[in-house]
Amino acid sequence: MGEIPIIEDLTSPSGKMSKRARKAVQERNRVALFGPNGLQKPSYQQPTEKETLLRRAAELRELANRGMKPRAYKKEADRLEAMAKDL
Repeated sequence: MGEIPIIEDLTSPSGKMSKRARKAVQERNRVALFGPNGLQKPSYQQPTEKETLLRRAAELRELANRGMKPRAYKKEADRLEAMAKDL
């Protein structure tokens, strides 16, 4: 297991700290905690248009099966599935 970084205190013994010194300590702490590249955003792959259309069609079919606008939602689900098939 890796070492736990020691976070330096942001105050000096006198209780005052210059802006330059504070910035330097904050930078050292940032590198110690998150590495030289900083905290990276997670990357998520966006669904394709076909996947989106098929998911929406499935949702509409589920609603129709529960009795919500059965004819209209089934018709819209058929239309969305046809569009997804063409892609």
